[in-house]
Amino acid sequence: MSTFNEDTRVKVPATIQFLRLNYHYQSLKADDIDIDFKTKIFVNRFKPALEAINERNFTYDEIKIIITDIYNVLKNNDLGKEFYNWLINPQGKVKLIDFVDITKNDFAVVDELPFSIVEGTEEGSFRPDINILVNGMPLAFLEVKKPNNDGGIQKEFDRMINQRLQNPDYKKFFNLIQFVSFSNNMDYKENEDTDNIKAGSFYTTPNGNNTNFSFFREDDEKYHLTYPYKDIDIDTIKFIMKDCGYNPAETDTPEFAENLKTTTPCNSFVTSVFDKERFLYFLQYGIMFISSQIPEKHIMRYPQFFATRKIIERLDAGGKGGII
Repeated sequence: MSTFNEDTRVKVPATIQFLRLNYHYQSLKADDIDIDFKTKIFVNRFKPALEAINERNFTYDEIKIIITDIYNVLKNNDLGKEFYNWLINPQGKVKLIDFVDITKNDFAVVDELPFSIVEGTEEGSFRPDINILVNGMPLAFLEVKKPNNDGGIQKEFDRMINQRLQNPDYKKFFNLIQFVSFSNNMDYKENEDTDNIKAGSFYTTPNGNNTNFSFFREDDEKYHLTYPYKDIDIDTIKFIMKDCGYNPAETDTPEFAENLKTTTPCNSFVTSVFDKERFLYFLQYGIMFISSQIPEKHIMRYPQFFATRKIIERLDAGGKGGII
């Protein structure tokens, strides 16, 4: 009997798509797992990543101090500005991400990570479908729904803004998470009312009540066709299915094979925004804090993303003027 649902139709295939982008899969059942409760940082990935980035060894006591320092800045009522500034410009602090040599960073995904507020339980928790770890830090997540889900993608927007972002217990988590995305694995509908969006894949950065969600339309027609995807063997796919609590035999069905294609709307979106270089570009250059009576945090929209990259290409090529 088939148990196809949004997890087996969208979540697991999208998880595999991340692996095709050379992300690692982090199981919550792994023997070596070590998660700091207050920050949800995976110490088992954080420590070796920081050692590679900073070219030195750290004791566990030193790592504990760094994580405590991170936790202390995450508690600020600043939409995560102090933590974000640490990410992109350490200024004497330990470097958390290497934006110059991408290969030194550790990229991984973990499904259904509970962001809980009571240690030892999942009480008061929310569990994003796919969590993106950079050097063990959950800096992004992707929520998925099956196509034509009840209420469309707007239902997810409403839950994010009216429930999760309103909960003061989640503030530290949203000060940590820089990039939030949603997909119901459908193509965008042309001329759809932006206040009643039903279909597509969208992204944002947590900005309290002023959080807005953006489309992402790929600018390079050949990008997905020529992307150097890593081949993922069937044993790995079956392991992830089983690890997520589903029957591995379902990977042999035509429906699963169809949803596993790199070209599905959700999987194409994953490639476009979570390619390692592009994702770090978003983190380093795409987020801006605006000082006002009520501080705001914004992320560049996809036309700005591509336009700024074209400008950099022009300058790198020796160009000094012109219109892009």
